[in-house]
Amino acid sequence: MPTRQRRKGFTLIELLVVIAIIAMLVALLLPAVQKAREAARRAQCQNNLKQIGLALHNYHDVHRVLPPGQINNTFLTDNVGRYANPAEARTYQPRNTNNLGLHGTSWMLHILPNIDQAPLYNSYFFGDNVRTNGEFGFQTQDLALIYPPRTEIAVFYCPSRRSQMQATAAYSACDRIDTAAPTPGITWSQGGNDYAGCTGSGITFHEDATDSTDRQTYWLLPQQLGATVTVGVVNGQNVSTSLFTQFQSNIGIFGVNSAVAFRDITDGTSNVIMVSERRLFSNIGPPNLRSSDGWIWGGPATLYSNRIAPHSGLWYDEADSAHDQVVQVLLADGSVKMVGINIDLRTWQNLGNMSQGAPVNIPF
Repeated sequence: MPTRQRRKGFTLIELLVVIAIIAMLVALLLPAVQKAREAARRAQCQNNLKQIGLALHNYHDVHRVLPPGQINNTFLTDNVGRYANPAEARTYQPRNTNNLGLHGTSWMLHILPNIDQAPLYNSYFFGDNVRTNGEFGFQTQDLALIYPPRTEIAVFYCPSRRSQMQATAAYSACDRIDTAAPTPGITWSQGGNDYAGCTGSGITFHEDATDSTDRQTYWLLPQQLGATVTVGVVNGQNVSTSLFTQFQSNIGIFGVNSAVAFRDITDGTSNVIMVSERRLFSNIGPPNLRSSDGWIWGGPATLYSNRIAPHSGLWYDEADSAHDQVVQVLLADGSVKMVGINIDLRTWQNLGNMSQGAPVNIPF
């Protein structure tokens, strides 16, 4: 009787079982891998903020003040008072014809030498405004043509969100300098940022309910700010309040043509936010839900307010991040902390104020 030979190999059932086991292992390991990757990206974001903090401290060591939140020389007025001219940074004009002294830059430009970007800083022509610098460019000694405002700077991007501006992709809905001004046909598709300087805990920006390009930072005259103040009675005492950032109990470190020294941060440098991750809406919506983008652009692209809780999704000028449940902030002492998005609103607002005089319950 012939001997029956046994074939070597897997049966179909055995193969299916092995595949199922491998699938289960992958399903178990994938979230852990993703969490590890996000932890690494969050750590890199934290390192970016630390570099920005060190740059700000080095700037202060040299100049004895922190850089201005933005530089503007022309202003408009609404029913509240004076605000920075939205066209100052955007206006396109030939080189060396800046008769009005247009500027429009942000605090980020001024720290470039302190984040290993001195050549880029030196290529910026301060006699012209942002738009002109971005359109005409600068020719280097090796005959390369660079455009400082349209240059990507890695330290200004949170790796959990993006590594480039994505002006024609995910963040095409953002308002940029080239959005609302005559242009020679150049699209500003580089030079975004994911961090913003803290202006305080009040209303920071003039807003047009129908036009997101008509939006810029208030710089109210004393009498204009005084007209916003109301007096109420708290615990039997008259208390003056205002909704606007420039009021003493609301004021933060950065503003229009500001020059804050560390000695001015009387609430303590370890209790006051200097820079935070910022909100960046990706869809076109009403003006309050349309973000601005551009690291060199002074205003809503590089400044934010603590008036609204982080990650609320209510306004373009709030703090937010691409990290789960937290926003990373740079305090004035140079330390970086993670703040939960469910932080008490009053505590959050107090962290934005540099000279309110109220103690802060540190939530870190």
